[in-house]
Amino acid sequence: MEIFKEFTFEAAQDALLPIIDKVWRHCESAKTRGRTVTLKVKYADFQQITRSRSLPRTVDERAALERVSLDMLRGQFPVTKGVRLLGISLSGFTPAELEDAQQLSLGI
Repeated sequence: MEIFKEFTFEAAQDALLPIIDKVWRHCESAKTRGRTVTLKVKYADFQQITRSRSLPRTVDERAALERVSLDMLRGQFPVTKGVRLLGISLSGFTPAELEDAQQLSLGI
């Protein structure tokens, strides 16, 4: 684990983008989509925070995952201590083929 010497959003963003790519590749290969994006930040003093955002619809493209992830990360800055670890996860999975299916309403 590398402690980021720069406490800037830009340095953290550069470290997070490859993680977003890896998460998205997994979603593509598993043919799944999720609704909840979770950001984990571990600091140099071993404290950690977790932030989640649940969306009304599944994240259907990598750009959307990046946008939500970076928005949550931006909310953690400025920081006064080093960052040891960053992580992104996606949950609330739905198989991709079900995403386009419409829910039928009952005529009650």
